Amino acid sequence: MLDLLRKKAQSPLIQGTILIIALVFIFWGVGGYNGSRNSVAQVNDEVIPYEALQKAYERLATQYRDQFGGTLPKGLLESIDLEGQALEQLIQRSLLRQGAREMGIMVSDLEVQQAIEEMEAFRNNGVFNVELYKNIISSSGMTPSSFEETMRTDLLSGKVIEYLSRFTKLTPLEIKDQFDFDNAEIKIEYVSFTGTDFKNKIETDEEQLKSYYDENRENYMTEPQVKLHFLTFPHVAEEKPAIPDEELESFYRQNFSRFSIPEQRSARHILIKTSEEDTVDILAEKRNLAEQVLELAKSGEDFAELAKQYSEGPTGPKGGDLGSFARGRMVKAFDDAAFSLNEGEISDIVETQFGFHIIKLEKIEPAYTRTLEEARGEIEAQLQAQKSGELAFTQATEAYENIILAGSLEKFSQSSGILVEQTGFFPRTSPEKSGSKAGMANDPSFLAAAFSLNKGELSSLVETPQGYAIIFAADKKEPEIALYEDVEQQVREDYINARSEAMAKETAETMLSALHAEGMADFAAEAAKLNMTVKTSDYLTRSVTADSSLPSQIVNMGFELSEEKPYPQEAVFANGMFYVFRFMEKRSPSTDLFSKQENAFRTGLLERKKSALLVSWLANVRDKAEIEINQQFL
Repeated sequence: MLDLLRKKAQSPLIQGTILIIALVFIFWGVGGYNGSRNSVAQVNDEVIPYEALQKAYERLATQYRDQFGGTLPKGLLESIDLEGQALEQLIQRSLLRQGAREMGIMVSDLEVQQAIEEMEAFRNNGVFNVELYKNIISSSGMTPSSFEETMRTDLLSGKVIEYLSRFTKLTPLEIKDQFDFDNAEIKIEYVSFTGTDFKNKIETDEEQLKSYYDENRENYMTEPQVKLHFLTFPHVAEEKPAIPDEELESFYRQNFSRFSIPEQRSARHILIKTSEEDTVDILAEKRNLAEQVLELAKSGEDFAELAKQYSEGPTGPKGGDLGSFARGRMVKAFDDAAFSLNEGEISDIVETQFGFHIIKLEKIEPAYTRTLEEARGEIEAQLQAQKSGELAFTQATEAYENIILAGSLEKFSQSSGILVEQTGFFPRTSPEKSGSKAGMANDPSFLAAAFSLNKGELSSLVETPQGYAIIFAADKKEPEIALYEDVEQQVREDYINARSEAMAKETAETMLSALHAEGMADFAAEAAKLNMTVKTSDYLTRSVTADSSLPSQIVNMGFELSEEKPYPQEAVFANGMFYVFRFMEKRSPSTDLFSKQENAFRTGLLERKKSALLVSWLANVRDKAEIEINQQFL
């Protein structure tokens, strides 16, 4: 939600540029911390506390988790070095701010205030609403001050881009040359060899496997392991605290707008799509079709059936059903039309950037405000959760102070009678092996804190989404080479994979050598000798799409070939396969295509140049910076 809110305060230039260079900043929890023990990095004179890295890591993990439908594949976060990504984002944020300061670029409190007040998400009937603002920010797990800091950084990014843009120029020749380069097309024929095709040809014996193990012992290191003693203070109390009626009423009054449900409208629509590339004649044909469909709809034909037959939008198969929506959810022209209709009425043709719409209003659900009694359960649950969280924090703080006074977690347990949970040795990637039944022990924040401790160290309060923890590292095992007997099956799999991949590579190189030797040899004939079927690509540009049959690496290399030199020098490994391919044909974009796309391409190319300039500037700032990373946290 907060990403969406911030984007509404930015121009397309700022959004596009930041997206292109992948400056995905993590905004909250950074700055103002001067301790050293809990500092994960220092960028010049600015400290990045470990708590900031934990929150950055959590946010990225949540984004990946959402992409995978709520559950991450085992080992994914480690394989993509998510912790390293989070730290890099924090470092880039610091560099951006410091570089801007050196150029005299600042963002005032007034600018931040004005930007937030102009955001539609926080406006009620066109007027900024403080309570609405606080409610939305609170529901997103932030405070107004932390959100305002995110806005300050967004605005600062925009100012830096605007400043650097003064040095960006384009010439007509540069535009045409780049357009021809980007839109040139080639066709390739190819075969691919994968290790899977050769696995059944690999035989193994004990001597081969042990020899492979000895040569690759560093690949069979055990993971670092810890043994922990810890206390947890969950947010969810065993008994939910009672909430007095006056507190419920006070919350309801202070958050009254939150319980207001705006008018909702249910509608269907028929969409005849258009695009920027449509000629005047094509647009006229599409409008004519829309008018014919409108006439059928107004003559009494079933609107849903017409939508199934004619609508080109994703709702077409569902009879054009858009469900319920409030004012402001649709693009303006569509929104205005839908909210001007009465139930059962059909609009005239409505034109938007998506095409020509015909709208039928199905139902109007008037605006209303939920009463206190209707919202009581929701309010009570929120206040109970808030009080439980406060209680958990109080209990954790008191326990921590008493642990310090007692001298150790063990002595605290003896004097207080509070049982301390203990684990066996376990690696970070397999917290289930700890033997702990506490759900908090599986949380990334908990694990990050636990594995940052040295043997005999006590953590500070560790905050997780479930509550708080205090962790003591009772013992620690450093990585060591695993015994052959413990990893024999893995060694066998690795050996077979390595040998089969080597055979695939050798076969591909044999074919390529034959092609080079024969000069203009028949590609299909050479492939047939190896029982391989030749595939031919479509015409491809350098900007290979995700559904292309070939990886971008192969396509880019294809552009370096020609009819005189149709083959690469060596087989190319990509996407787990070894490719042998031949250049077939190249063609340049037409003059008509350039004429149609010139204006849009010029705009895009200018954005690319600005992005490249920003990347260069940021790299220069980084080269001059002194960056220290505390590796014990990673």
